[in-house]
Amino acid sequence: MKVVNFLATAKIAEFLDLHQFSDETGVDFEPDRFPGMAYKISVPKVCVLLFRSGKSVITGAKTVEDIEIALAIVHEKLKSLKHDVYENYIYDIGNVVVTHNLGQELNLANLTLRLDFTKTEWEPEQFPGLIYNIDRDGLNSVALVFSSGKCVITGNSTIEDAELATKLLTEDILKATE
Repeated sequence: MKVVNFLATAKIAEFLDLHQFSDETGVDFEPDRFPGMAYKISVPKVCVLLFRSGKSVITGAKTVEDIEIALAIVHEKLKSLKHDVYENYIYDIGNVVVTHNLGQELNLANLTLRLDFTKTEWEPEQFPGLIYNIDRDGLNSVALVFSSGKCVITGNSTIEDAELATKLLTEDILKATE
């Protein structure tokens, strides 16, 4: 299992003047096209979407530390430009996306017949992967399973949930291919 993306949210201010921040930093802000500002950070390679409400969405982080560093960079930049930001803020991880390789080629047509049909969706003319819902043991994850044996698992709120989803997916697919 490999973590490919964390998505987190944080409220860092009561209100952000994104027009002013755009003028100060040169970061594009076009509220007619999108209500948020995409503040891109190169190290770590993360994008922080800032909204007038003071809320932010962090995407592209590969680790929890990446989230913390990105938020600290944005917070410090806003503070240095005299924006009224909270002294302390809390972030919540909303989604952990992982990839996993089952190590074998899969016959997706066969899998759709052998897995619980209420948890699978496969329309090869629409999308090349099988969509499999992992909704047990407290999880509500979704796996995209490809014939190469590679999978993308999303909908996890922690790394532990992602590990459990990966384990359950592997068990279900191995049982279905016996």
